[in-house]
Amino acid sequence: FYILLNILNFHFIIIFRVAITIVLSTGAINFREVNNVREDFSAINAPSRYEYAVTQDFFKNFGSPFHLVVVFEAMDGGSLLRPGYLEKAIEIEEYLQTKLNISQEGQTYSYSDFCQPYCETSDVVNIFLNMYRAVEIRKKTKVKLTYPTMDLFGHRIYLANNIFKVDLYERSQLIKGCGIIAINFHAIISNDSQAEIINKWEHEVLKFASSTKNNNLIRVYATSEALVSEEIRKTGIQAIPLISISLIAVLIFTILTSLKCDPITSKPFEALLGVFCPLISMFASFGALFWLDYPFLPIVCVVPFLILAIGVDDVFIFLHCYHRSNRKLCVEERIANMLAEAGPSITITSLTNFLSFSISALTPTPAIKIFSIFISVAVVFDYIYQIFFYSAVLTLGGRREEKKLNAWILCSNIPIKREVFYGKKVRIWLSKTMRDFVHTWVNFSMSVAARIIISIILVIYWIISAYGLFQIKVGLSSEKLFMDDSEILPFVKIQSTIIFKEGGQVLVFVNKPGDLTEKEAVPKIMQLLNRFEKASGSVGPISTHMWLFSYLPYTGIQNKGSIEFKYKYLPEFLSFREYHRWNYFLSLGSTEDCLQEKPSCVQKFFFTTGFKGAVAWSDRLKLLIEWRAIASEYKHLNVTVYEPFSMYADQLLTIVPVTKSTVTFAFICMAIVLTIFTPCITTIITSTLSILSINLGVIGSLTYWNVDLDPISMATTLMSIGFSVDFIAHITFHYYKGEQPDKKERLRHAFNSIAWPMMQAGVSTILSLCVLAIIQAYMVKVFVKVVVLVVMLGLFHGLIVLPIVFGALPINKKNSLLSSSNSQKVFISSPFLCVHVIRVDMQIPLKMDLKVTGRRTNVQPDNHGDILISVNFIFYIVINVCVEFFYIRNSNV
Repeated sequence: FYILLNILNFHFIIIFRVAITIVLSTGAINFREVNNVREDFSAINAPSRYEYAVTQDFFKNFGSPFHLVVVFEAMDGGSLLRPGYLEKAIEIEEYLQTKLNISQEGQTYSYSDFCQPYCETSDVVNIFLNMYRAVEIRKKTKVKLTYPTMDLFGHRIYLANNIFKVDLYERSQLIKGCGIIAINFHAIISNDSQAEIINKWEHEVLKFASSTKNNNLIRVYATSEALVSEEIRKTGIQAIPLISISLIAVLIFTILTSLKCDPITSKPFEALLGVFCPLISMFASFGALFWLDYPFLPIVCVVPFLILAIGVDDVFIFLHCYHRSNRKLCVEERIANMLAEAGPSITITSLTNFLSFSISALTPTPAIKIFSIFISVAVVFDYIYQIFFYSAVLTLGGRREEKKLNAWILCSNIPIKREVFYGKKVRIWLSKTMRDFVHTWVNFSMSVAARIIISIILVIYWIISAYGLFQIKVGLSSEKLFMDDSEILPFVKIQSTIIFKEGGQVLVFVNKPGDLTEKEAVPKIMQLLNRFEKASGSVGPISTHMWLFSYLPYTGIQNKGSIEFKYKYLPEFLSFREYHRWNYFLSLGSTEDCLQEKPSCVQKFFFTTGFKGAVAWSDRLKLLIEWRAIASEYKHLNVTVYEPFSMYADQLLTIVPVTKSTVTFAFICMAIVLTIFTPCITTIITSTLSILSINLGVIGSLTYWNVDLDPISMATTLMSIGFSVDFIAHITFHYYKGEQPDKKERLRHAFNSIAWPMMQAGVSTILSLCVLAIIQAYMVKVFVKVVVLVVMLGLFHGLIVLPIVFGALPINKKNSLLSSSNSQKVFISSPFLCVHVIRVDMQIPLKMDLKVTGRRTNVQPDNHGDILISVNFIFYIVINVCVEFFYIRNSNV
């Protein structure tokens, strides 16, 4: 870093960085938003993802399937079949079916205009409600309103997908009442125009549902996959305006805590630009990713808050190191010393943050992957901008200071006397107070009492955290993705607690039915169906929808009693209105293939059957595993099972192993980074254990804070690993770097070097994200909770635990891999009139730590024992070392 400073042209850097930012920011023209809850939060390798693709492929000849669910619930929680409630329910049902109109290109459309061929699926509720009301008709005809199927003139209609919280008469088992009614509106989106019509219609349904808040009788809720995605988008959009509040809060805090009593040495404008630096770098990083055609997801809206927190931390370290530099040196050398001292710390934290986010980019969940890529790239850009752009800003500030210009009024000079005496007493008092506090705390840290107290606290802390860790729940539900006041959230809660418990449908796709005219073909399929009807949680045959049940009797009539399967009757069978709905259960070849009895007539088909009792995602996963096992036994039929909510259950298969592997890998990476920058076995072990302790506390505490282990919390856990290193690495690095042989002095050196910037960084990090607590959404609150926990636990471990541990352990500089009691200083003179000082270990091959003196003619070694050497003399050193065969024979080279 010292070398780097001497080759920089700061005016050029500022102009170049601004130009680069402008150029990269134009990538916004490629901005592409993606927002699909199924695609974004379903793991790439999850079985449900393949199953959904099979479903989409099946319907591709017809279009994209559309499904909207509308739920009725009595305001008082009672039965919807009571007088008054029943009439209102019928009124609402009829309104949604035929009277809720939308306009498109001068024409009006209702659901009945685009529902084909699924109009019958939504008619079930209409039939049930009207039959329940028509008591006299039920008495005179063969209509029995039983559950889970009702008998309508000899036809069995499955009701378990439409009515819930059912109350039956004990003797007759007829339906007495029901607390929930659900209408399933299905359609096929065949073109863009129809997609727009359906989109408008479902939004009108949602508006109508919202308007029933004030209804005295019935509350209506509605949801669809598109509406769910829009609700997730709202969460991200609400976060965007809040960045201005975070920016103002951090600006005020940064400027106030960076002020000096001396109006010359104070750096208010530099602090201001330091806060804007990470945001400027973020614009450049986002633009670069947009140029590379990366999509934007709602969860990425959290990135500006995180990068603001990360970037401002570096500003505090830079300012602190600059103020600690020797004022008698020229500006360039002060900046060089600042970079030499702050550069390693900032590099450690940036590298660990980058690694933690990069590792989370390896997770199989696309939303988390995209989020991690955006934040990882932003961290890299921020690091580059801090080193090059912000150091240039501080150089200009240093030149202002050198000219004795006012920090607040840039064009005014400060008189010399005022410069000398301005705030002198305050500065002396503050300096003395800080020295006394550090002295007192270091002395306490070295005491036996401190070791006993911290041991007790840590044991209690570890027990509580470990208990929370083992109590954590696994899984992501859709309700976690919404705002707490979302219109969809009440429906999701009804769905997860009632609908999931009482009813559900699994679709079974037979992708290679083969030749159905073969003797064993149909019986094999019926055997497959029977296996699903007898599987765990299955409702049984009464819930099954299978086209063969209608077609085989029809074939028998055509074959004059023979039920031998024939393809040739299928086109005629499907043309009848009574059987028209079976068209979308079959994927047919050409009519000619059917008439010629070719197996290609039926290319694939599916059937459905009901299940119940799967409320928890773990219960649903057990069913999925059983269904998939059954399907795998019929490989010749290429069977695929699909359940609409399997994406949430499948997360239980991947979240735990992925979290374990990524967290372990992250810890290994952090340990390697610490080893590189603080190559001392004692500091490596203590730092790694401290990081482990912090993250044990973070994950364990999340349980008490009602946070589950899901893709979102998994990403924040990896983030917390990177953030926790920030607090540990700073204090460890400065403690390790200190040359003082006495542990007390080294602790004082570490506290004086980094403690105040660490406190500033911690508070500014919380300020950057605490404003997000305004957004009442799980997805956002997880980030806030994790950051607060990491900062609090990080400061606790960095400023309290580690100093006590360092004071208790026998750590000396002789433990360092780069320092040894056997080392000697070798003085080398060069033709360039510089004195170069090298620290050499006499027992091992030559190891050198390079540092440039600049352009001074007389240079003394600094207190770290680094090599002081000019850039233009490096080659000269290499040649001499090669000649001496990498061994220095005496002190006169």
